[in-house]
Amino acid sequence: MKILAIGAHPDDIEIFMFGLLKLFKNRGDSIYLAIATDGSLGGAKDKNKLIQKRMLETKKGLIELGVPYSFSFPDGSLGSDILHLKTIKEYIFSIKPDLIITHHKKDYHSDHRALAQIVTTASSHYIPVLFCETMMGLNFRPTYFIDITKVFAMKRKAVLSHISQKPKRFVKLIELMNSYRSAQCNSPEGTFAECYYFSRSFPFSDIANLLPPSPILKPFDIKNQVGFL
Repeated sequence: MKILAIGAHPDDIEIFMFGLLKLFKNRGDSIYLAIATDGSLGGAKDKNKLIQKRMLETKKGLIELGVPYSFSFPDGSLGSDILHLKTIKEYIFSIKPDLIITHHKKDYHSDHRALAQIVTTASSHYIPVLFCETMMGLNFRPTYFIDITKVFAMKRKAVLSHISQKPKRFVKLIELMNSYRSAQCNSPEGTFAECYYFSRSFPFSDIANLLPPSPILKPFDIKNQVGFL
Protein backbone atom coordinates (compact mmCIF):
# COMPACT_ATOMS: atom_id res chain seq x y z
CA MET A 1 0.00 0.00 0.00
CA LYS A 2 0.98 3.63 -0.49
CA ILE A 3 0.36 5.83 2.56
CA LEU A 4 0.54 9.63 2.39
CA ALA A 5 0.78 11.64 5.62
CA ILE A 6 0.38 15.41 5.39
CA GLY A 7 1.08 17.56 8.43
CA ALA A 8 0.53 21.29 8.70
CA HIS A 9 3.85 22.10 10.38
CA PRO A 10 7.25 20.53 11.00
CA ASP A 11 6.72 18.23 14.06
CA ASP A 12 2.98 17.58 13.50
CA ILE A 13 3.54 14.20 11.87
CA GLU A 14 5.83 13.19 14.72
CA ILE A 15 3.37 14.26 17.44
CA PHE A 16 0.09 13.06 15.96
CA MET A 17 0.80 10.33 13.39
CA PHE A 18 4.24 8.79 13.92
CA GLY A 19 3.16 5.58 15.64
CA LEU A 20 0.70 4.50 12.96
CA LEU A 21 3.10 5.43 10.16
CA LYS A 22 5.92 3.41 11.74
CA LEU A 23 3.64 0.37 11.94
CA PHE A 24 2.78 0.82 8.26
CA LYS A 25 6.49 1.09 7.48
CA ASN A 26 7.30 -2.03 9.49
CA ARG A 27 4.82 -4.13 7.54
CA GLY A 28 6.30 -3.03 4.22
CA ASP A 29 4.02 -0.22 3.07
CA SER A 30 5.41 2.73 1.10
CA ILE A 31 5.33 5.92 3.17
CA TYR A 32 5.10 9.42 1.69
CA LEU A 33 5.46 12.45 3.95
CA ALA A 34 4.55 16.08 3.28
CA ILE A 35 4.56 19.26 5.35
CA ALA A 36 2.31 22.11 4.31
CA THR A 37 3.84 25.19 5.95
CA ASP A 38 7.36 26.45 6.60
CA GLY A 39 6.93 26.61 10.40
CA SER A 40 8.22 30.17 10.48
CA LEU A 41 5.91 31.25 13.34
CA GLY A 42 7.25 28.57 15.69
CA GLY A 43 9.67 30.84 17.51
CA ALA A 44 10.98 34.38 17.90
CA LYS A 45 14.24 33.83 15.98
CA ASP A 46 15.15 35.04 12.50
CA LYS A 47 12.46 33.51 10.24
CA ASN A 48 14.77 32.29 7.50
CA LYS A 49 17.07 30.60 10.00
CA LEU A 50 14.11 29.12 11.84
CA ILE A 51 12.62 27.71 8.61
CA GLN A 52 15.91 25.98 7.81
CA LYS A 53 16.35 24.70 11.36
CA ARG A 54 12.82 23.30 11.60
CA MET A 55 13.15 21.50 8.27
CA LEU A 56 16.39 19.90 9.42
CA GLU A 57 14.71 18.88 12.68
CA THR A 58 11.79 17.21 10.94
CA LYS A 59 14.10 15.40 8.52
CA LYS A 60 15.90 14.01 11.56
CA GLY A 61 12.64 13.24 13.35
CA LEU A 62 11.17 11.38 10.39
CA ILE A 63 14.32 9.53 9.34
CA GLU A 64 12.77 6.19 10.35
CA LEU A 65 9.87 6.81 7.96
CA GLY A 66 11.30 8.62 4.94
CA VAL A 67 12.24 12.06 3.62
CA PRO A 68 9.50 14.69 3.99
CA TYR A 69 8.47 16.97 1.15
CA SER A 70 7.74 20.58 2.09
CA PHE A 71 5.25 22.81 0.29
CA SER A 72 6.70 25.76 2.26
CA PHE A 73 3.45 27.70 2.40
CA PRO A 74 3.52 30.62 4.90
CA ASP A 75 2.93 29.47 8.46
CA GLY A 76 -0.40 30.65 9.84
CA SER A 77 -1.98 31.40 6.46
CA LEU A 78 -2.77 27.97 5.05
CA GLY A 79 -5.82 28.00 2.80
CA SER A 80 -5.68 31.75 2.16
CA ASP A 81 -4.58 31.20 -1.46
CA ILE A 82 -6.40 28.98 -3.98
CA LEU A 83 -2.98 27.80 -5.14
CA HIS A 84 -2.62 25.90 -1.85
CA LEU A 85 -5.47 23.58 -2.86
CA LYS A 86 -4.25 23.30 -6.45
CA THR A 87 -0.68 22.49 -5.43
CA ILE A 88 -1.61 19.93 -2.79
CA LYS A 89 -4.11 18.27 -5.10
CA GLU A 90 -1.51 17.91 -7.85
CA TYR A 91 0.93 16.42 -5.32
CA ILE A 92 -1.65 13.93 -4.04
CA PHE A 93 -2.52 12.67 -7.49
CA SER A 94 1.13 12.45 -8.53
CA ILE A 95 1.42 9.79 -5.79
CA LYS A 96 -2.08 8.28 -5.95
CA PRO A 97 -1.94 6.90 -2.40
CA ASP A 98 -4.27 4.21 -1.09
CA LEU A 99 -4.79 6.21 2.11
CA ILE A 100 -4.14 9.77 3.29
CA ILE A 101 -3.62 10.73 6.93
CA THR A 102 -3.96 14.36 8.01
CA HIS A 103 -5.38 16.66 10.68
CA HIS A 104 -8.98 16.81 11.88
CA LYS A 105 -11.34 19.58 10.78
CA LYS A 106 -12.00 20.62 14.40
CA ASP A 107 -8.43 20.85 15.67
CA TYR A 108 -7.15 23.84 17.62
CA HIS A 109 -4.89 25.39 14.97
CA SER A 110 -6.25 27.24 11.94
CA ASP A 111 -3.61 25.62 9.70
CA HIS A 112 -4.69 22.16 10.89
CA ARG A 113 -8.33 22.93 10.13
CA ALA A 114 -7.49 24.43 6.75
CA LEU A 115 -5.34 21.46 5.78
CA ALA A 116 -8.11 19.01 6.69
CA GLN A 117 -10.49 20.87 4.39
CA ILE A 118 -7.94 21.14 1.58
CA VAL A 119 -7.06 17.44 1.68
CA THR A 120 -10.71 16.38 1.88
CA THR A 121 -11.61 18.55 -1.11
CA ALA A 122 -8.57 17.48 -3.11
CA SER A 123 -9.01 13.75 -2.55
CA SER A 124 -12.78 13.92 -3.19
CA HIS A 125 -14.29 10.41 -3.53
CA TYR A 126 -11.12 8.92 -4.97
CA ILE A 127 -8.93 8.42 -1.88
CA PRO A 128 -9.99 7.72 1.73
CA VAL A 129 -8.80 10.25 4.33
CA LEU A 130 -8.05 9.26 7.92
CA PHE A 131 -7.95 12.09 10.48
CA CYS A 132 -5.50 12.08 13.40
CA GLU A 133 -6.44 13.15 16.91
CA THR A 134 -6.86 16.79 17.87
CA MET A 135 -4.75 18.52 20.50
CA MET A 136 -5.74 16.99 23.85
CA GLY A 137 -8.58 15.13 22.13
CA LEU A 138 -11.03 18.04 22.19
CA ASN A 139 -13.94 17.81 19.70
CA PHE A 140 -12.69 14.37 18.67
CA ARG A 141 -14.53 11.05 18.67
CA PRO A 142 -12.23 8.27 17.48
CA THR A 143 -13.42 5.44 15.28
CA TYR A 144 -10.13 3.52 15.29
CA PHE A 145 -7.55 2.86 18.01
CA ILE A 146 -4.06 1.66 17.03
CA ASP A 147 -1.67 -0.03 19.46
CA ILE A 148 1.68 1.80 19.13
CA THR A 149 3.36 0.42 22.26
CA LYS A 150 6.15 -1.32 20.32
CA VAL A 151 7.11 1.86 18.46
CA PHE A 152 6.41 4.47 21.14
CA ALA A 153 10.10 4.84 22.08
CA MET A 154 10.81 5.76 18.45
CA LYS A 155 7.96 8.27 18.49
CA ARG A 156 9.37 9.88 21.63
CA LYS A 157 12.80 10.11 19.98
CA ALA A 158 11.26 11.66 16.85
CA VAL A 159 9.51 14.36 18.88
CA LEU A 160 12.72 15.14 20.77
CA SER A 161 14.40 15.98 17.47
CA HIS A 162 12.57 19.31 17.44
CA ILE A 163 14.97 21.20 19.69
CA SER A 164 13.67 24.60 18.55
CA GLN A 165 10.20 23.76 19.92
CA LYS A 166 11.23 22.86 23.48
CA PRO A 167 10.18 19.26 22.80
CA LYS A 168 10.05 17.88 26.35
CA ARG A 169 6.61 19.45 26.75
CA PHE A 170 5.41 17.59 23.67
CA VAL A 171 6.86 14.34 24.97
CA LYS A 172 4.72 14.82 28.07
CA LEU A 173 1.78 15.51 25.78
CA ILE A 174 2.11 12.28 23.78
CA GLU A 175 2.77 10.23 26.91
CA LEU A 176 -0.46 11.58 28.40
CA MET A 177 -2.61 11.32 25.27
CA ASN A 178 -1.37 7.97 24.00
CA SER A 179 -1.46 6.28 27.41
CA TYR A 180 -4.99 7.60 27.99
CA ARG A 181 -6.19 6.25 24.64
CA SER A 182 -4.65 2.89 25.47
CA ALA A 183 -6.36 2.89 28.87
CA GLN A 184 -9.67 3.56 27.11
CA CYS A 185 -9.20 0.12 25.53
CA ASN A 186 -8.46 -1.28 29.02
CA SER A 187 -4.87 -2.00 28.05
CA PRO A 188 -2.39 -2.27 30.94
CA GLU A 189 -0.41 0.65 32.30
CA GLY A 190 2.72 1.25 30.25
CA THR A 191 1.01 0.73 26.88
CA PHE A 192 0.22 3.37 24.27
CA ALA A 193 -2.31 3.90 21.50
CA GLU A 194 -3.03 6.51 18.85
CA CYS A 195 -6.59 7.07 17.72
CA TYR A 196 -8.07 8.24 14.44
CA TYR A 197 -11.38 9.27 12.93
CA PHE A 198 -12.80 8.14 9.60
CA SER A 199 -15.99 9.52 8.09
CA ARG A 200 -17.60 6.76 6.05
CA SER A 201 -18.76 7.75 2.58
CA PHE A 202 -19.16 5.96 -0.72
CA PRO A 203 -17.21 4.05 -1.89
CA PHE A 204 -15.26 3.81 1.39
CA SER A 205 -17.69 2.25 3.84
CA ASP A 206 -14.95 0.87 6.10
CA ILE A 207 -11.15 0.99 6.00
CA ALA A 208 -10.42 -1.29 8.96
CA ASN A 209 -8.76 -3.82 6.66
CA LEU A 210 -6.17 -1.20 5.68
CA LEU A 211 -5.01 -0.50 9.23
CA PRO A 212 -2.67 -2.21 11.71
CA PRO A 213 -4.31 -3.96 14.70
CA SER A 214 -6.19 -2.19 17.45
CA PRO A 215 -5.29 -2.93 21.09
CA ILE A 216 -6.55 -6.33 22.20
CA LEU A 217 -9.67 -5.68 24.25
CA LYS A 218 -9.55 -7.01 27.79
CA PRO A 219 -12.55 -7.56 30.05
CA PHE A 220 -13.23 -5.37 33.05
CA ASP A 221 -13.12 -7.83 35.93
CA ILE A 222 -12.64 -6.65 39.52
CA LYS A 223 -11.56 -10.09 40.72
CA ASN A 224 -9.07 -10.75 37.92
CA GLN A 225 -7.44 -7.57 36.63
CA VAL A 226 -5.97 -8.13 33.17
CA GLY A 227 -6.04 -4.59 31.85
CA PHE A 228 -5.89 -1.02 33.12
CA LEU A 229 -8.89 -1.74 35.37
